[in-house]
Amino acid sequence: MKTLAAFLLAAATILQPGAAYPADRKILAGVFEPEAIKIAAGELYIVEKASVLVYSLRDLSLSRKIGRQGEGPGEFKETDYWYNTVTVLPDHIFVDGYDKAVRFSRDGRLLVEMKKPVGISKMVPVGANYAGLRLEHIEGERQYQCLCLFDANLRFKRELCRQESPVQQLSRTIEMIPDVLNFTVWDDKVFVEKSREGLVIEVYDAEGRRIGRIEHESERIRPTQEHKNRAIEDIKSDPFVKRMGYEAFARLSRFVWPDALPAITDFMAADGKLYVRTPGTLEGREKWLVLDMEGGVKDRVLLPPVGGAPLMARLYGVSYHAIDQRTLYFIKDDEATEEWELHAVEIR
Repeated sequence: MKTLAAFLLAAATILQPGAAYPADRKILAGVFEPEAIKIAAGELYIVEKASVLVYSLRDLSLSRKIGRQGEGPGEFKETDYWYNTVTVLPDHIFVDGYDKAVRFSRDGRLLVEMKKPVGISKMVPVGANYAGLRLEHIEGERQYQCLCLFDANLRFKRELCRQESPVQQLSRTIEMIPDVLNFTVWDDKVFVEKSREGLVIEVYDAEGRRIGRIEHESERIRPTQEHKNRAIEDIKSDPFVKRMGYEAFARLSRFVWPDALPAITDFMAADGKLYVRTPGTLEGREKWLVLDMEGGVKDRVLLPPVGGAPLMARLYGVSYHAIDQRTLYFIKDDEATEEWELHAVEIR
């Protein structure tokens, strides 16, 4: 049985970036195929299929389980090639599912749920509205990912921006190192990375008006054979691909490789800052850029590789890491023990 092994910072332990993790190790049962993680107010939120598991970071006990499989109130469909996400708000949590969005109290009571357009991923509240990604918008022969704004009743308001999708259904091509239209929300603003243009982040207000653009120089890094081998292994280990079989998946797909790695691997807002993960590395550690909310450079840090969510999850903009209180948390699957590990590294 696959479980979650957690490596946490002891109260007096300060970790240097890339240093060894504390030997203290706690085991939590109940995690098999995690879909996303969030950290907030001393708790770890793990999306696992139709449920959100909430653990105390203090002692790693399971505090509560929110949601379950089904189609009734507070229940979610389990659908292949779809990832539910969770947003932790000050007084409640917001869960985005396949065909509904649901608000729960922090202790797990159902507050309200709304039907949502199918095919909109990573829906997140922003002001009185919602931002979300339309994943399969096709015009002519091209498929796009479109960042859209929806009103309080989840009705479409406007498109903010778009970029070509890393998956093209008509030609059956798939980017093996995908450049995804990632976005994050902070203080009723939407930040969206446009890494096909370089290290670029556009900023929108809660009504969808573009109010800023952040741009910095970036390294142009060509993918190496190591990058390609890792991408192949990532897709082979993807739960959905494993069910189909890699050979069958490969026969139905045409793999394409970029001339250069995306200038932004992914990014997130936390602690009133933007944390930008870049493809650059130094001595086995990854280069991160820490920006203030106006785009000014606050710091450049080296952090241990966080690995990645399965390829299909990354196509949806889902990650296996989170930042809270200047600490990077990430989960990894230990293939030898078939346990999930939570690592925590202070960002210094």
